[in-house]
Amino acid sequence: MSKRQFKSQASSGRASGAFGGFGTSGFGSTQSSVLSYVQEPPDYSNLVDSNLVVAFKNLSKKDGTTKAKALEDLQESVGPDDAKVFPRLSIDNTRRVRQLSHTVHGQVCLKSGKRTVKHMPRIVGPSLAGTYDSDRAVARDAADALSRVFTTQEKLRGVRKAFQKHILEYCRDAILHETVKTLSDERTVGAEDANATYSRVVATSLSVIGSLVNDLEAQERQKEYELYEEIFSSPQVWDFSASPDAAVRRAAYNVIRIVLLNEPDLVRSSLESISTAYVYKGLQADQTGSALEYLQTLDALTSKFPTIWTDAYTGKKPAITRLRHFLKRGTQSSPTQYWKALAELYRAVPPQIFSSNIKDAKELLEAARAGIGRREERFNASDAWPTYFTLVDLVVSIVTDDSVDELLREDLLPIVKQFLTPSPESSDWVISGSRPASIVARVATIKKLTPVLQQEWPQLGASLVELARLSQPESSKDYDRSQTQVAAAGERWSVLQRELWNLPTDELSTETETAFLATNTSVLEGSVELLRSRNGKPYGTAAIIEQQLRQCAAHLLAHPPFRDSYIQFADNDIPQYIFGPSQRQLIEGLYAASSDSRFPAIFESLLRSVLESDEPIEQRVVALRNMFVQYAPREAITASSNMLELQDFVKHNEGWARTTAGTALLADLVRLKAMDVETVDAVLTSLVSSLSIADESEASLSTIDQLARTDENAVKGLLSRSSEAGAQLLPALLRLEQSPNDAVAERASDLTARLSMAMVASDPKAKFSLVLQNVERLSEASLSIDAVLDLTRRLLAPEGSMESSEDMLPSYDSWKGALCEVLEPPRPSLAITSPFGGAVHLVHSEAKSTSKSNSYDADGFSRALRIAMYVGMLITDFDLLDHIGGRKCDMLALMHITTKVAEDNLSLAGTNSMWKQTITPDAEAALLEFVSGWNQAFDKYLKSSNAADDTILDTIDKTSKAHDSLSPLAYYGALSSAKVTEHLFEIHGSSSANSAKSEQDLKAQRTSKQFLPLLTTIVGCQQPLSGTQSLTRYCNELVADLTDLDLAANEQHGLEKLVILNSIVRTQEDAVASIAKQRLIFLVKKLTPWLESDNGIAAKAEVCKALVELLPAMADMYGEHWEQSLGFLVSFWSSSIGGPETGEVREYHILLEHASLKLMALLNKLARSDKPNDDLVDSLKEKRESLRSGLTNLLTNAGHESDEMHQPLMITNELLARQIAAMPFTPTRDFGDLYPLMYAPSQSVQHAAFDLLHQQIPAAQEQISFDAALNNKAAQLPDELLSLILEAPTLDSLVDASFDRTMPLSLQGYLFSWRLLFDHFSGSSYRVKSDYIEQLKDGTYLTDLLSFTFDFLGHSRGKPADASKFDIENYVPNTESSPERDVQWLLTHLYFLALMHMPTLVKSYYLDIRSRQTSLAVESWTAKYLSPLIIAASLKDVAEWSEKTVKDEPEYENLTVKVGMRSKEINVSYLVDEQTMSMKVVLPDAYPLASALVQGVSRVAVKEEKWQSWLRNCQGVITFSNGSITDGLSAWRKNVTGALKGQTECAICYSIISADKQLPTKRCQTCKNMFHSSCLFKWFKTSNASTCPLCRTAFIFN
Repeated sequence: MSKRQFKSQASSGRASGAFGGFGTSGFGSTQSSVLSYVQEPPDYSNLVDSNLVVAFKNLSKKDGTTKAKALEDLQESVGPDDAKVFPRLSIDNTRRVRQLSHTVHGQVCLKSGKRTVKHMPRIVGPSLAGTYDSDRAVARDAADALSRVFTTQEKLRGVRKAFQKHILEYCRDAILHETVKTLSDERTVGAEDANATYSRVVATSLSVIGSLVNDLEAQERQKEYELYEEIFSSPQVWDFSASPDAAVRRAAYNVIRIVLLNEPDLVRSSLESISTAYVYKGLQADQTGSALEYLQTLDALTSKFPTIWTDAYTGKKPAITRLRHFLKRGTQSSPTQYWKALAELYRAVPPQIFSSNIKDAKELLEAARAGIGRREERFNASDAWPTYFTLVDLVVSIVTDDSVDELLREDLLPIVKQFLTPSPESSDWVISGSRPASIVARVATIKKLTPVLQQEWPQLGASLVELARLSQPESSKDYDRSQTQVAAAGERWSVLQRELWNLPTDELSTETETAFLATNTSVLEGSVELLRSRNGKPYGTAAIIEQQLRQCAAHLLAHPPFRDSYIQFADNDIPQYIFGPSQRQLIEGLYAASSDSRFPAIFESLLRSVLESDEPIEQRVVALRNMFVQYAPREAITASSNMLELQDFVKHNEGWARTTAGTALLADLVRLKAMDVETVDAVLTSLVSSLSIADESEASLSTIDQLARTDENAVKGLLSRSSEAGAQLLPALLRLEQSPNDAVAERASDLTARLSMAMVASDPKAKFSLVLQNVERLSEASLSIDAVLDLTRRLLAPEGSMESSEDMLPSYDSWKGALCEVLEPPRPSLAITSPFGGAVHLVHSEAKSTSKSNSYDADGFSRALRIAMYVGMLITDFDLLDHIGGRKCDMLALMHITTKVAEDNLSLAGTNSMWKQTITPDAEAALLEFVSGWNQAFDKYLKSSNAADDTILDTIDKTSKAHDSLSPLAYYGALSSAKVTEHLFEIHGSSSANSAKSEQDLKAQRTSKQFLPLLTTIVGCQQPLSGTQSLTRYCNELVADLTDLDLAANEQHGLEKLVILNSIVRTQEDAVASIAKQRLIFLVKKLTPWLESDNGIAAKAEVCKALVELLPAMADMYGEHWEQSLGFLVSFWSSSIGGPETGEVREYHILLEHASLKLMALLNKLARSDKPNDDLVDSLKEKRESLRSGLTNLLTNAGHESDEMHQPLMITNELLARQIAAMPFTPTRDFGDLYPLMYAPSQSVQHAAFDLLHQQIPAAQEQISFDAALNNKAAQLPDELLSLILEAPTLDSLVDASFDRTMPLSLQGYLFSWRLLFDHFSGSSYRVKSDYIEQLKDGTYLTDLLSFTFDFLGHSRGKPADASKFDIENYVPNTESSPERDVQWLLTHLYFLALMHMPTLVKSYYLDIRSRQTSLAVESWTAKYLSPLIIAASLKDVAEWSEKTVKDEPEYENLTVKVGMRSKEINVSYLVDEQTMSMKVVLPDAYPLASALVQGVSRVAVKEEKWQSWLRNCQGVITFSNGSITDGLSAWRKNVTGALKGQTECAICYSIISADKQLPTKRCQTCKNMFHSSCLFKWFKTSNASTCPLCRTAFIFN
């Protein structure tokens, strides 16, 4: 039913009048009880809306859910309530119904307004009672409903006044007249729910009465006093104190206390009932959950009417008996306030109810202890036992005097004895809690205990001494346990004595205090005597003295006998026993007496005896540690700091300072300021010197670290003072940061970080001399550059102050000298990447001093590199350039040159000596970061500076001019200058003035005939020189000079001119166009023969470069230069047969190979142009195979050398791969030499070899299939290919492999080899595929691949990779975001190919997986990502087979195949004599890991056994024929056609298949005709004869 249906009523007023709500008509006569379940049936005749009728009828249902739903519907419609229904609903047992009843009732009252008044006598009681419901949610909703109608407290108080009578009548009826059976129908309501309803009604009614008595004024209450009297005169009200419901009891107790406070006369008339209910019954009843309220009420009653215990008491048993029973139960789950309330009750109870008989008194106290000793009371000891003491005090005052001592000794003193000497036999007297001594001490407040305590205390002290005397000697195995027990007993004694003295002075008599002092003095003397007799070994006895002084020193030391005895013991005996087991207890006891004036002298004597003792150093250190504890008295520290013996002992520590105990002692002495500054420095100096000693470094570091943590200022003071130890501390710590011991390295790093801050405020020159010393001086023991940089950052502090930047810079000469040490001529192949091109061939090395050899640090870095990294860090991290003034250009020039040298060494490892070639990958990453960071910083600097005013170029020139014009430094200086100039023009642009200036520079350099400066101008000033006449004229002059030049006679001169010409045409786009065409032709005809000459490789490479730039300008010119160029390429590429060259020859070979490939790329481009040159095209056609062979030869020879650290080679290999990929495909049968290249140490070579094989292998499969069929031999996969996949990688083997940039080459080679293997399945026949699978099955090739696949993809860990974004059917290398994702894609693709081509082998592997986790992960992952593709492909194959074979070939005439792509099913049917035999193949979600399911649909003509055999046969063929579904379907068709072959039709029905789908099986022996059994039986039945239907002879059944 929709809730909207209830909104159709006209108005609430009309509806309320219609069904007897607050309208004019009601439901009938008024009932005597508004709460009784027996009610007159409502009359719904006045209701117009049938939906409202349904809702109101539902309110009378028994089910709480139905009633709640009806109330919710009424709430939605804001309909009127019924004054007759509400009271019953307000006490419903379902909480939700009670809530909604008040909510709806409040809405109706608010809507009805004044019409509510006449119904108030009936509803006011339930409304107020709801506010006291035990469920807080119901009470809150009831209060909210009332507050919405009566919006202020005054209005609500007025309601109580106006309807006091009706409220009281409602409460009276509920309390006195209602019962469990009147409120609930026992036929439908369970006993538990009925009792709960009754208890709730009674409790709320009592609470309402209490609120009226409390809130209304006396004169208002007097108006209805008779009703009050009627209620409270009923014994039933008082009997609620023994109600089984705790809420009822609490409500009753609350109302009684309110009445006692406001209307005590209502109680006075019922004292006997009260006494019976509260004393006789209440104390006996279960008060769980209400015991506190009960005690408070009983205390109030007793205080007001004590006669309830005496005169009004009429119980059969004495009241004290009831009280004793009550006490045994304890708090009965009440809060701790119970015990305070019980103490108040003790004081209020009339004394005459207590017996003076000692037996009765003991029973009462025993009952009280039983309640206290209950298990649940163990956390209330601090409140419970004082209450017990109150009772004892009360009982002692009542019993006879001759019984007092006995009572106290037996019922009070056991508490003290159990605390001092715990015993299992007296465990009932144990006081638990956090401070039991303070509770035990309160026994002294008991009256009449003083004499007993004065007698017992000395005996207790004597017992303690006796316990110490009986303790086990040191030789006993229980020695420690025994002494621990004595120490614990001594502590308890002293703590209790302290708490006794802490009692108020008026509660402790002078006699008692005297007894305490005397007893403690006796305990001290007895303990001292025992220590002397046993040479100080019983440390438990010493602990007794220690605890006496620690807990009670103020009182005991003020007592002369005690003080004198202890001082004598401390002065004479403690030094003798200081190295014994009692050492700690004796020292701490002495410190507790530090307030005595004789303490300093005693301490000095003790310390001197320890220092001068003959005991081993270890024992003396332990003794000193115990003496210099954190809480050592100030008097002891003052005496120590002035004691020379202690200072000398620490200075000459003889190594003990590096022990654990010694370190702790030093830390304590430093913390307590017990050593002077000189002593601290001496200790630290010794420790610093030990840091460089391998065997002592860890211990010394630990000691220094501990001292720094204890008092960092002490160590900082050593650093701030100009001492050798202070200067060596930080470097030594930085070296330890590189320790292989992680703990040492971490501790050193932390200590360095803390101490380096101490040097921030020191002299800049002093603190940075340490850094520069480690930068400019180099050895294997030098600090790593990372450590130096880290130290620099720390010294500069977080704010990075650069005020004294000059002090932190290295010397210009030192840096330049270090740079010259590592420079070497660039390798020839660097001409490929250098902006100067072939100029690298003209650079020669300088003579180096033989006395100096390159040195490197532990990371393999040279001195020049370390200086550069140091300066670079200052520039990039701290903006050094803004602070160094005149030295800025020097630093920039050397930084830029050093960076260019480093870039060449990164491009080609070993091209110079900037660092060792054997550096680690981490060091290489640091180098890349350094170069990249500097280039960014320098670019930022150039953008922010004025190029015209900057002198950095002059500084670079000055740096290189002092050397040979073609030296390495000159080359790199020129290169740096060119790059800076070029970059400045790119940033700031070029003007006419720049062009004029550049032309002047060009003329000047030509005049000076300096090769490198000239090249610098051409390359650096390419922008301002563009289109200038000077450069054009110079270019033409070069062309003319080269045309006339005899290269063989003057190769050096020709090489220079070629390099310059190539630089011009490369940097100037219009340079070639400015050359006269005829002159260009002559030059080309001059250059091409040089390629075939005996000139050097460098010259030939430059010629190739020149041709690449010049030939496009004469592409339309015919001539022999095309033939000569291609002839050179064929000749050069073919000349590499026999293996690669090595060393410098190989470098030149790479250079020429790159140039020749660039030339080949140009020729191919020209041949593909719109108007190609015929001579070029013809030459290319003629030499195509030779060129292909040559490129293949280059590729074969390229597979021997790694290009990972050889950028020129990498560029050449990439260019070679592009040229091979551009070749048109030509099938060939001899490509076995390419297989080894799949493991070439070059990614480009691997890709090129793969591309060639990827084209050749599928093309060769047709011929392989033909040969296999012709020769009837099994096809074989190439051995070269199988050898590549023989050893599969593992995760362990890839631990050190890097996935940062590309897939590891070894892994790529293995996986690409599998791609080639699967290429063999493309285009091959079914037989050849089967041969391949059998060959793979014999080995473990696929098993290894799948194991690695599932390990790498995460199946083994149960968390496979997400393959949702992979194109699983196709793989494109190097397109994923990371190499690791690329490997995941490739492995997923290979797994897909394995499932496609060899599902049987994959399934066999899957079934052999032992790990359940892996197996489940593989199955679910396959079903999610791969099976849909496999299923779609399989269904597509079946559909194509059906289209091509089933529909076209006659033998499949009666076969029908239907493929369901969505249902993943193949339905196959075979028509036999107009009846269909059908089956289906279902592909599961995890296919092919899960087998295809063959299921029969319609069986015809065969028995069930044979039919199932056919189905099993079909499934077996699919399973064991490598998953071929078409083979399985063909096998099923053959079984069907074979079974029906030769069958004749029945001679009766003329059909082969009968109605019951059977074949003719009955043959006539005469005419030989066949009949169906069913047809023949029908014939016999209708003809009434058993003869043959045709020949009429008797039919004989065989």
